[in-house]
Amino acid sequence: DFGFFKNRLSGELNWYNKKTTDMLLAVPVPSPSGTTNVLGNIGEMENKGVEIVLNSVNVSNKNFKWTTSLNIARNKNKLTKLDGDQKEILPSDARFANALIIGQPIGVFYAPKYAGVDPANGDPLFYLPDGKSTTNVYGDAGKFIVGDPNPDWIGGITNTVTWKGLELNFLFQGVFGNQVQDGAGGFMSASGDWFDNQTRDQLNRWQKPGDVTNVPEARINRYGDFESPSISTRYIYDASYVRLKNITLAYNVPQKLVNKAKLSSARVYVSGVNLLTFTDYPGWDPEVNTDYRVSNVNQGSDFYAAPQIKSFVFGITLGL
Repeated sequence: DFGFFKNRLSGELNWYNKKTTDMLLAVPVPSPSGTTNVLGNIGEMENKGVEIVLNSVNVSNKNFKWTTSLNIARNKNKLTKLDGDQKEILPSDARFANALIIGQPIGVFYAPKYAGVDPANGDPLFYLPDGKSTTNVYGDAGKFIVGDPNPDWIGGITNTVTWKGLELNFLFQGVFGNQVQDGAGGFMSASGDWFDNQTRDQLNRWQKPGDVTNVPEARINRYGDFESPSISTRYIYDASYVRLKNITLAYNVPQKLVNKAKLSSARVYVSGVNLLTFTDYPGWDPEVNTDYRVSNVNQGSDFYAAPQIKSFVFGITLGL
């Protein structure tokens, strides 16, 4: 801990370097055993990070006070060992790309790179293994490390302002540098596919030779003859965001009035949750990880996950 400016600013700085030797993962087993995998403590992973907390009293006098609390943290993990001689466990899911690769963070996205649309015929294009040439045959596409669900930084800042009996408190939180894979994209953002109603951006589809767009021609996918909805960077997005997580305005009733009512305290307040979100993520909510597939490996997944609700609460707190 450190303090200066006459104790008006204080904080903490923590740095850590930790190696985990027991990492719970699904270990493949022969299918005649009745299952295809069992959970086991295998592998090693290294975590390095830093956490910083700063608290300040910005203004303080008889009637007015303003304080701030800022916290930021960074954690970088790296997979250092798997079971036996394994170097990687690649994704087998048809919609999600989380992988385990030695030397990379846990759960990185490993998938083909989407190269846009052929302006001549509206076909989706993908990069070949050389990372430069393109093909419209999905099976020929190369696979690459294309994203990381683990954020570079997380943080939050809380401000509390009081003036006489009024109190305003608000919290902004942020997550930066992570990606989210929209597993529902292959159904609802799939170039006119028949599975679901399509998102509005599919109106920008290719329609005639010479069109330059990132959305292939709208075609019915007859059980796989159109490969654009397949897993690729087409459905992997930057999910950084800043959110007004909570804001509360309260009034503490003067003690004289409280005493007349034979109470020890009285407080009236109105509070809002998740009122504003600033993000480039095109889905419903960047703060997401679909519950049915959550694990230490399966992170950064969005599959029709309902967004967090916005709410307002009005209340009165009485001390007897």
